[in-house]
Amino acid sequence: MVKAAGRRLAAPVGRPPAERLLAAAELLFGERSYRRTTVAEICAHAGMATGSFYAHFGSKADIYVAVIRRINADLRRAMARALAGAEPQQRARERAAFRAYFDLMSERPWCFRIVREAEFLAPQEFRAYYERLVRGYAAGVRTAQLAGEVDASYDPEVIAYVYTGLGHFVGMRWAEWTAGGRVPDDVFDNLMDVLARGLPPAPAGPS
Repeated sequence: MVKAAGRRLAAPVGRPPAERLLAAAELLFGERSYRRTTVAEICAHAGMATGSFYAHFGSKADIYVAVIRRINADLRRAMARALAGAEPQQRARERAAFRAYFDLMSERPWCFRIVREAEFLAPQEFRAYYERLVRGYAAGVRTAQLAGEVDASYDPEVIAYVYTGLGHFVGMRWAEWTAGGRVPDDVFDNLMDVLARGLPPAPAGPS
């Protein structure tokens, strides 16, 4: 069973029905997998009658797609909030966005399993999940390139996929595999140092 630092996600009492179902489905898909979770179990965890499910979702496949999109939207929202409070320099923006990503995934480490399973169950949604993240990262890289903080000879999309891969595997190693542990500060600092050394500012022109 997937747990976050020994904590199990509580049943989403008091929220709107569709949100309760989404939260319950996310937890159960992450703990048990898509195939081993039933609509009846989702409804039971959400504290709702099974028949109420179909007023909000057409099938288990539909709520699975909605869960993937919810995870993605929550990640992008968390990173956007972190960036809004960060200094405008690229190194500070990288630090704020990666910490927000890791912290959210440490709270919900089962999300890694849900997204990986989507590669086989909902491949188009799996691809879209990463493409949505990459679009935002690439836009930030382009801004940094215009400011001379990242070498403009790099393709922003390539760098965006580098960010995506680093975030996924570092997060998986220190969040999912440690059952919700926070990415340690020394690991985080190592990652930031790799980015600072690997993505230097644009070279100065001839004097």
